[in-house]
Amino acid sequence: MHDGGWIASHLPAGVTMCEVTGAIATLNMCGPKARDVLASVTDDDVSNEALPFLAAQEIGVGLARVLAVRIGYVGELGYELYIPQDYAAHVYETLWAAGEEFGIADAGYRAIESCRLEKGYLYWSGDISPDYNPYEAGLGFAVKLDKGEFVGREALARIKAEGVKRRLTAFRVDGFAPFHGGEAILHQGKVISVTTSAGYGHHLGSTIAFGYLPAGLSGTDGFEIEAFGTAYKATRGPRCLYDAEMKRLKG
Repeated sequence: MHDGGWIASHLPAGVTMCEVTGAIATLNMCGPKARDVLASVTDDDVSNEALPFLAAQEIGVGLARVLAVRIGYVGELGYELYIPQDYAAHVYETLWAAGEEFGIADAGYRAIESCRLEKGYLYWSGDISPDYNPYEAGLGFAVKLDKGEFVGREALARIKAEGVKRRLTAFRVDGFAPFHGGEAILHQGKVISVTTSAGYGHHLGSTIAFGYLPAGLSGTDGFEIEAFGTAYKATRGPRCLYDAEMKRLKG
């Protein structure tokens, strides 16, 4: 709704937008064996050479033609499959049957949340929103000020030139802590910010949290995060805690 509303409000004269969301189903298949499962149900080439990271290609799955996009939100090899709604159940059942020998399983949103936190992916409406800018969030690499005019270019150029006053920072707590987002971040006993999102990383066995810190504190230590009356020692560290070199994602 947010993206569609923004696009609709910025369309040039004579251009219209047709909403087709309800006509398309999406399945996200991810994990080390994702390519093996997909290859077993299609005659199309889904090798890393034919369908590399960030590529999109129409392929056959069972009786359907689907758009396979080599991307995901969990930091593993994966594919987002965009399927005509009438074929959605068929494609799901085809993939499930093919994946049983590989240990395929349904994954809920909390599983995805755990994986994306370990990978350092950000969550819209939590970690990023209209209240923040890309440079604060560590997303300056996605802003190309030299590629012509676009909405917000002048503001972003000014922000980059002036420097940011706060930075999105990643924290790690050993073991489990009951964080869900919105917890107070303390520095030397004083509340300085709140977490924007948080959760338990099952691969690492640690709790992960993101939050914006004043720029002057983003390189210091001595942090705690408070939840339900208990303050947990939090270590500031790199945002990406899993496969930082992207070998699994791009392999």
